[in-house]
Amino acid sequence: MSDSYTVLPLTSEVREWLHGEGVACPLASGRAITSAELMRLIQSLSSVQGKRVAASADCELSDSSTEEHTLLLVEESAQPSGPCEFHFRGGHVSLVVRVVAAIAALAGPQVIHAHSGEFTKVVVGP
Repeated sequence: MSDSYTVLPLTSEVREWLHGEGVACPLASGRAITSAELMRLIQSLSSVQGKRVAASADCELSDSSTEEHTLLLVEESAQPSGPCEFHFRGGHVSLVVRVVAAIAALAGPQVIHAHSGEFTKVVVGP
């Protein structure tokens, strides 16, 4: 069974939860991104290809240089410029971290939480 990974912007509420779990956090906060921003970020990653699944915003992501893959599931906002919710299902954690690092570079610190409870990681941009 493959794991799923939720991605959340680091906010005061998320920071409070993480402190309770003993996870160190930066003081900076992040923000949610739109589905358009998410798709532009994916297209900007070298060697990463995104293939849309049917007519949805979901994408099969693969990295041609490492042969890593994951499925990105996107729930778009009702407003075109509103933030989207998304998570990753299965595949390679290192590719998930790479995509989330690109998000963090644009939108500030992001948190990856494995649904299995295996790990929770704060990702900051460069």
